[in-house]
Amino acid sequence: MSTRRLICPCGVAWDHPVSAPVPENVRLICPVCSLAPTNDADIPRGATAEGLKAHCEPAASSSENAAAVGPGSVIAGYEILEEINRGGMGVIYKARQPGVNRLVALKIISPAKLNQPGTRGRFKREVRASGRMNDPCIVTIYQTELDGPIPFVAMEYVPGIDLLRLVKQTGPLPVDDVVYYARQILDGLQHAYEAKLVHRDIKPSNLMISPSPLAPTAGHSGKLPKVKILDMGLARLLDSEPDPEIDDLTPPGVFVGTPDYVAPEQAENPRAADIRSDLYSLGATMYFCLTGEVPFPGKTLAAKLRKQLTEPPPSAAARRSDVPVAVDAFIRKLMALEPADRYQTPAEAIAALDAVRKSPLPKPGTKTAPAMPSVFAQAHDGGVQAMVVAPDGAALITGGGDSCLRFWHPATLKQLRTISGDVGVVETMALAPSGKWLATSAIRLNASDMGVQLWDLATGQERKRLHGPTDNIYGVAISPDGQAIAAGSADKIVWLWLRDASGPTTACVRGHTATVSAVAFVAADSLLSASHDGTVRQWDLKTGKTKGQLLGGVGPIYALAYAAKRVVVAGRDGLAWRAPGATSFHKLRGHDGPVLCCALSPDGQFIASGGADGTVGIYRAEDGLALAHYPGHQRPVRAVAFAVRGDAVYSGSEDGTLRRWPVPKTL
Repeated sequence: MSTRRLICPCGVAWDHPVSAPVPENVRLICPVCSLAPTNDADIPRGATAEGLKAHCEPAASSSENAAAVGPGSVIAGYEILEEINRGGMGVIYKARQPGVNRLVALKIISPAKLNQPGTRGRFKREVRASGRMNDPCIVTIYQTELDGPIPFVAMEYVPGIDLLRLVKQTGPLPVDDVVYYARQILDGLQHAYEAKLVHRDIKPSNLMISPSPLAPTAGHSGKLPKVKILDMGLARLLDSEPDPEIDDLTPPGVFVGTPDYVAPEQAENPRAADIRSDLYSLGATMYFCLTGEVPFPGKTLAAKLRKQLTEPPPSAAARRSDVPVAVDAFIRKLMALEPADRYQTPAEAIAALDAVRKSPLPKPGTKTAPAMPSVFAQAHDGGVQAMVVAPDGAALITGGGDSCLRFWHPATLKQLRTISGDVGVVETMALAPSGKWLATSAIRLNASDMGVQLWDLATGQERKRLHGPTDNIYGVAISPDGQAIAAGSADKIVWLWLRDASGPTTACVRGHTATVSAVAFVAADSLLSASHDGTVRQWDLKTGKTKGQLLGGVGPIYALAYAAKRVVVAGRDGLAWRAPGATSFHKLRGHDGPVLCCALSPDGQFIASGGADGTVGIYRAEDGLALAHYPGHQRPVRAVAFAVRGDAVYSGSEDGTLRRWPVPKTL
């Protein structure tokens, strides 16, 4: 006999003989959940309901009882009122618990689904996880029955709408609403963190807003909506006794979570997930709520994960102009690729978000211009390699591949004048504290030409050349009192030219095992140097001895900046910064590939960086928070510098262009 495989919306399957007609007055239904199959087209009417039930996969007793479930029926004392939702595991009903006169959400589980491997353990895990929770932001489970004829879970009834459906119906949400919801979710996650629990499936559909903002009475009660975290079915308890049926025994490589919102370390190994993984998922959820799009779209799981691992976190501010920079930066820190670069606990994220909330957010419908470079100039043929800003802010000076030094008006980037002559292809430069003279180094072919050139800015003439290095110089610095010049060279030596009562002297210090790429004065008698050997060293210039060294954590170091006791290094493997008193460098994310240059604002409050990817990054030096990431240059960025007031960053690229970028205002 020919049969047709029928499948109901809950996933229950059974075979029905196609040749047997079904009477017109008999509804073709699933014997388990009483729903019509989704693929019953062209099935002839004729077979009795009993005939259909005989072909159903679940046991007859369970099927008959489950088929009776619906509004008006009573299950284990719960009176079913109406259907709320349905999914792959079964149907959720609104029900009343008469004894305590309490409304509940009653999840009726398909027996066929419950008997699939791992499903029973998932529901038991959800019950055990919920038992640890006592927080108004997390849904409470009242009762569970998984072994009876009609398996169910009774939980707190939350009238409202989940964030997924809310965004699908209304489009992207107002910024202040998203921040308000995120603050509540963080409260719930902090409670979970303190209970040694990781949710592992934070996503819009698991976050219920109650009451629904779309309800006719919304806003009339004077009460603000609350957020409830749903579905602890994937939760992991970090400190409980192992239970083979409940605990996560999923081997590494098996996916657990929702691809569009899962943290990369959880995607790789679900047992590696911790609270920082939930924070990542919250960041992805906030991005979706603000833009209506998932952070890393793709047609396949592999495509999504490839983008997640190779691209920086997306910017919501780039998608809509009313998203404040501080909110955008908060989301991207939540979504940092490495867990160590995110907020480490929900409490830490709460403190950061509360700081953001102190600043008034844009009113709904407010539009602000996107952050874009205010000015642009074609600067040097052969690329811009170095730049400095005059101490009085009157000029920006650049050097590059056309053997010229050019002066620019800082606000308009209009060229003021040019110094030419035996300048060479400028590699680096430093400006004296007085602003009256400039030190530069250039790539030279002959050893006899190696050295640091000193330029009188009033006359535009080279007034002296300091010799000593036997290879090209890649870093120059001038001491705060203007009495010493330091340079790093490819000969692995830090060179010093000192002026004292007896006149100028030349000295050098040794210790690096590769090219010395950058130098910076800490004080008149203290110097920092960075090298392609990956280390940063501090030197006592009175003794010529090193005072200590640290690994930069970015591979070969290409650039170094120092201000207000903070140190920043840029290198092959990225950007890193060291806070005052810290014993190690901390990585900063944002660039795709090597970072070639870096700078600190004069007050040490902001960090700027330029990458081989042609972008400019701006960070808050206090905590490394990413504030902006500006594309625009067509080739690698070789030089960055801050305006005197710290409100703008200048960048120069191998494409020969000079750009000016705004520094975002922060709290």
